[in-house]
Amino acid sequence: MPDLKRLLRDLVREIERVADRNEVLERRLSSISGALVGAVRMQGRPVGRSTRSGRRTGRRGAPSKFNDAQATQLRKEYEKGATSAQLARKYKAALPTILSTLRRAGTTLRRGRPSRKRAVKAPR
Repeated sequence: MPDLKRLLRDLVREIERVADRNEVLERRLSSISGALVGAVRMQGRPVGRSTRSGRRTGRRGAPSKFNDAQATQLRKEYEKGATSAQLARKYKAALPTILSTLRRAGTTLRRGRPSRKRAVKAPR
């Protein structure tokens, strides 16, 4: 009988250890799953779709590199005659970024290469 009591006591301790370990694992899992919300697609209703047709609302893609005030500054420089390539070098941004920022600021973009000023040859 004492062996049976000892076995039961050991069994109770082991069950408590497993329960404690289970709580720790559940906490870790909940912190991991909390960090993954939105990053992992779950089955069921798609995340981020707000309309019935499946179109997303709001802006798509990465946030703009330039805020509205900077976009206005870019527009002023562009309208004064700076080329988009010059602005890209000055602001250390890619050319498509500059072009999309100018469009967002409401600028009508110039098309083609700028005309080169040719030196006027003096008549001989």
